[in-house]
Amino acid sequence: MYWIRQIEVKAGGKVFESIGDNALDIEFEIPFSDKNEPDVSTISIYNLSEDSINSIEKQGNVSVSAGYRDMHNVAEVLSGQIESIKTEWKGLDKVTTITISDGAKAWRKTELNKTYQNNTKASAIMNDLCSTLGYPVSELKPKKDITYPLGKTIKGSASKSLIQLAKDTESKMFINKGRIVIRPEEVGYNSGILLNGESGLLDTPTLNENNTGDQVDSAEGGKENPPQKSWTVKCLLNPQIETDMIINIESRSINGAFRVKSGKHSKDFVTELEVVEA
Repeated sequence: MYWIRQIEVKAGGKVFESIGDNALDIEFEIPFSDKNEPDVSTISIYNLSEDSINSIEKQGNVSVSAGYRDMHNVAEVLSGQIESIKTEWKGLDKVTTITISDGAKAWRKTELNKTYQNNTKASAIMNDLCSTLGYPVSELKPKKDITYPLGKTIKGSASKSLIQLAKDTESKMFINKGRIVIRPEEVGYNSGILLNGESGLLDTPTLNENNTGDQVDSAEGGKENPPQKSWTVKCLLNPQIETDMIINIESRSINGAFRVKSGKHSKDFVTELEVVEA
């Protein structure tokens, strides 16, 4: 059966677990998306000792693994840096809430002031910006790797410059578990994952509002194409599912291959997804 839920949090040089002799109550809300800003997650651990709380230092690193033990699918769902820590009493329980991001402090504050020579490609500048921000690159394949014949000057916020370059090259850019991905909007990667009633699919996928596929009026009074249709999909917590993964879905409402645009792993051990046709 699927019902033994396992959570493991590594923080402050210690390991906190939801099962075993020293089991703790642990809750989490872990979003992921293809938006060009670091995702922010929260972890709540109940009734930690003062020694454990003191060991979890601000700006330290945290990783979280979760899954159903008997499905042998326990895997990392979050790896990031501590943004803040707060401990408060709720009734008889002492709750420590940790806010975690994919390196958002460096994302907000890092600057780069540099002039690139004639005929520099956008990808070379992007790679430089990623390095300056301190992010490893998972993939850097812009849709249109444009060349700047007169060179280019980067000045100020490194993250804002990277976002602008992604826009200039008609690419999406997002951060996944501390690594930057830059690729064409429609591109994802095959996972081999099948979601249906037997593999953890919950409820019937639903079409999101304002995603009917009909043309809409533009500000100029003409017609323009709407955003790509998307569906909300819920399944038993699956730590393998992440941004831009292509999964196969079998249900009463949709069938076929779909790309994950965003989602979240939640404390009720459900993974909720927004998917589009792949």
